[in-house]
Amino acid sequence: MTIPKRELFLLLSLFSTSATNYVCSASGPSFSHLVQGISRRGQAALTRSIPALSVYDVREGISSTNTLEVAVKRKKRKLALPKVDIASHLDGGGFYYGIAPKTLSEVSRSSETQRPSLSDSMFEALEELRILRQEMETMRKEMQTLKRKMIIDGEIEEDSEEANARALMARRRRQKEYEKLAKEIEKWAQTMLQESEEDGWKEVTCNKMMQKSLNPTGRTTAYMKWMKDSRGDKADVNDSTEYPCIKCYSTIDAPLEDVCTYLSQESASSEYNDLVVKYKDVEDISPNAKICWSQSPQILFLKPRDFVTFCHHRWKRDGTEVILNQACDHPDFPATMQEKVGKACRAYAIRGANFLSRCPEDPEKTTITIVAHANPGGNVPQWAAKTAVNALAPIEPFKLFHKINANVQRSRPQLRQRLQEAEMVSTLPSGRSPRPAGMAQLGYACFWPNGGGIKEGGTIPFSNSEESEESSSPSQGSKVSQPVNSEAAESADGDSSGSSTDDHVES
Repeated sequence: MTIPKRELFLLLSLFSTSATNYVCSASGPSFSHLVQGISRRGQAALTRSIPALSVYDVREGISSTNTLEVAVKRKKRKLALPKVDIASHLDGGGFYYGIAPKTLSEVSRSSETQRPSLSDSMFEALEELRILRQEMETMRKEMQTLKRKMIIDGEIEEDSEEANARALMARRRRQKEYEKLAKEIEKWAQTMLQESEEDGWKEVTCNKMMQKSLNPTGRTTAYMKWMKDSRGDKADVNDSTEYPCIKCYSTIDAPLEDVCTYLSQESASSEYNDLVVKYKDVEDISPNAKICWSQSPQILFLKPRDFVTFCHHRWKRDGTEVILNQACDHPDFPATMQEKVGKACRAYAIRGANFLSRCPEDPEKTTITIVAHANPGGNVPQWAAKTAVNALAPIEPFKLFHKINANVQRSRPQLRQRLQEAEMVSTLPSGRSPRPAGMAQLGYACFWPNGGGIKEGGTIPFSNSEESEESSSPSQGSKVSQPVNSEAAESADGDSSGSSTDDHVES
């Protein structure tokens, strides 16, 4: 069998030299010569290629032999690699990992996401700002709480300027709230005065046994009506009980300024009102408004009662003094709701108003109009409350006005001097009156001996000669009550009480 030379050479290369010699010797002389010839030609080819490879690997053209130069050029032609842009491989990111740049670019293009729209970006930004603002507000509140706690504990001292500014703002806000409340009370009082017997009002006549001494000329008339809590949105919604409301009209035989000065004196309150045995100022809201506390004695079977009441006064254009009141609460005087030994039970001067003006028929006299709505407190049964009221109403209002009339006439010289002194030493700002004001009633005792009331429409006449406007006061003596015509005077001058009040609220 004849074996081709290529296959024979490959077969021999798989065995070691000793194995090759053994095969050749075993195959005979002809085969041995053939193998030796192939071996010699392979060695010659290998000898020729070694110098060329060594020159190419070291440096081109280093040898001067023509044979070597031809070998080098031939080797360069056979082994030359295609030019490769190394920068493109580096930019592709896969050069070190054997990944083709084309493959990477295709993967990169396929993994790109769509850019969000402008509206989506704005929405995300606004949402982040909102969350940030909420976090800042929460942090601010926590810091304020911590600061207040540290101030209370005495760890730090409150900044005086900051504290004063905050206190001033709170005070002004409180003043505006109470000025608004005063307007509501006055409006309510005007409505009550405009109502008649058809609206449920019944006339109260003076006790027959005391009529000659308390109301001989019929200077005082009174009407009464039972109704629910009248404090508007501040009324107790769970209380459906009706309480007595009384309105009275009387004439004092003395000028307006003398009557107002007399009623403004604390020392005189016990002379005309024996239903208030204790009183004190609780808090000054403004120069013309305060919260007062007072206590009444035992009246019939009703144990002593105490009252916490907001009081307010102002002066109208024609010189009329308006004193308003409404029941309120105060933390310094907590309420005792049940009758107990040694403690006064809480009662309420629910709402009330007093109007002191010149008498239309005689400027040397004064007309006083009173509206008062009260709750005796203590969970007194309805029948018991009506029994007490029916016993007091025919006496107390008539006694009050009788004593005021007698005491004012007795002390007129001293009252006029006191009024002039108050006007001369006054340092009140424009828009406030130096005229003394005040009154003591069942449920409150409020006094402003140095003035401070807001003036409506500028100058207040102090005497009859200075009076330039016709007085607007309710007439008295008729069974159907007449309203105080204050709104007519306001519309005539084109100014309301609210404008003057808001312009002169002081700290």
